[in-house]
Amino acid sequence: METAITEKLRYSWLNFQNRRQYADFQRLFGPVPEDELISLDLETSSLDPDTNEILEIAAIPVQGRKVFPGKALVLRVQPEKELNPDSVPVHQIRGKDLENALQPKDALEQLLSFIGRRPLVGYNIRFDQKILSRYCQTYFGFKLPNAIRELSHRYYRKKLHSQPEHITDLRFEKICEDLDIPVLERHTAKGDALTVALAWLKMM
Repeated sequence: METAITEKLRYSWLNFQNRRQYADFQRLFGPVPEDELISLDLETSSLDPDTNEILEIAAIPVQGRKVFPGKALVLRVQPEKELNPDSVPVHQIRGKDLENALQPKDALEQLLSFIGRRPLVGYNIRFDQKILSRYCQTYFGFKLPNAIRELSHRYYRKKLHSQPEHITDLRFEKICEDLDIPVLERHTAKGDALTVALAWLKMM
């Protein structure tokens, strides 16, 4: 009982400190909205989450059983280094496509204001979480506080109860094929985020 009270007081103190220190991001440390998610996807300069740079961000609201692509936040981000030509065929983003892109700090401020406290859903979402936490730590001094939900884990649990012998392939395209969800504009941030949102709701 005493331990539980101590932990509760510690959380309250940290929450108070966070609110004071990061007044511009108070929504990130408030209560989690019920029945709301953000489907998130990043396009990056490489597959190394410790060193890569964000090139594009898409965040699409999901509320209840509805997706709101018309309210999506889509941002292009200016990298510090020149793009690796080998990565361009994957995400189809060229250097000249980023000439009017946002600076990373400005893009992160917009994203954090948009997502608020809502949990983030995605495919391989821990990859995106690690990158965003690195950026947030660099510019604002805290890691991304939002909870995450992984599409492939939800799919696995669903199949485990109905067809455990058929859980052999958790690739994004195969999950969507099995759920009869079209893969929209693969390897674009908005296309992948929208596809994830549709697949997530298909399993509700």
